[in-house]
Amino acid sequence: MQKAFVIALPAEVGHVTEIHGHPVHYSGVGKVNAALALSSLASQGVREVVNIGSCGSTRHATGEILRVGSVYQDIDCTPICIYGHTGFESDSHCIVFDASAPHSCFTTDYFFDRQQLAKYSPDYLRMVGECSVFDMELYALAKACRRHGIVLRSYKWVSDDGDHSQWLENCRLAAHRILEMSEL
Repeated sequence: MQKAFVIALPAEVGHVTEIHGHPVHYSGVGKVNAALALSSLASQGVREVVNIGSCGSTRHATGEILRVGSVYQDIDCTPICIYGHTGFESDSHCIVFDASAPHSCFTTDYFFDRQQLAKYSPDYLRMVGECSVFDMELYALAKACRRHGIVLRSYKWVSDDGDHSQWLENCRLAAHRILEMSEL
């Protein structure tokens, strides 16, 4: 198997098992699940991964599909190092995996909820505002792909702006649009 799709949840793509003849692997939500799924695919010989799925954004409209090329992580190892960097690692702040893709992602361990802004750190809120989109898996996928020499592409559609009440309906609306894209 040379190419595979990695998607967090079946609802994000209408529960399909393949896209354009390539297998779909559902990782589950979050960085740990994403890293485990990617490690499994690497051991199977996958050389290219396409990640597609929902994301939040305070900068782009719901339903917009974006090609992401760089990703930042939500990690706080202060005082060992500054926010967003992994302690005792170099080159951990941002992973650029597709220099031709114009959009950035902030991978976080929290569902961003605009009704609960007080629970987030100022650094977290800055990244939510600066990055094109935010999700819960892409940083782990990018780091694992980099480690295993796997090509990564990522397409995200904006499902919400911090109000999750329409997430499932927005997934249904976006799933058919992204599955029809020939560039996947």
